[in-house]
Amino acid sequence: MTDLILLAAGASRRFGGEKLLAPFQGRPLYRYAFDAAKQTLALGGRVVLVARHLQLLQEGTKRGFVPVPMGEPTEGMAASLRAGVAAARAQTNLCFFVCDQPHFPGEALCRFLQGFQDSGKLLGRACAGNIMGSPTIFSPTLRGALLQLHGDTGGRSLFAGREEETYLYEVPALFLQDYDRSWDR
Repeated sequence: MTDLILLAAGASRRFGGEKLLAPFQGRPLYRYAFDAAKQTLALGGRVVLVARHLQLLQEGTKRGFVPVPMGEPTEGMAASLRAGVAAARAQTNLCFFVCDQPHFPGEALCRFLQGFQDSGKLLGRACAGNIMGSPTIFSPTLRGALLQLHGDTGGRSLFAGREEETYLYEVPALFLQDYDRSWDR
């Protein structure tokens, strides 16, 4: 069983505004990740939404997500990760998915979760060749290590030296495309 942790609490400093609320191809950027995450509910897990904006928390609640409100970012990504892990169920796999990858479809997200479950590995990540990206997933045995993260490092550090323990899910490079700068410039 997996709890998917949607990370939507970033400051969007490089974007220069509220990135997740900005329209992308006719819909707010966050909607793509929310729609993909909602499809994973059919696998029996939960979606934990870590967000700063009330609008995102309300939209997530409407979709059946577990809302985790965050204040203004001061520490970096690790604070959101820890909040998501703390809200997740104790003995579940922990999958992290960012809300600024609009091209990663729900079907692929479900296949990633199922593939990881079937692999028996401790960690998993999506990749396009040698490019590693989000989503990432961790077995419940790594929960303590995730809770000890600080700063803006995220969970990437836990993959170092664990290549044999890592499930790699190959996707087209477009799926890993994130948007840190305005697409309207």
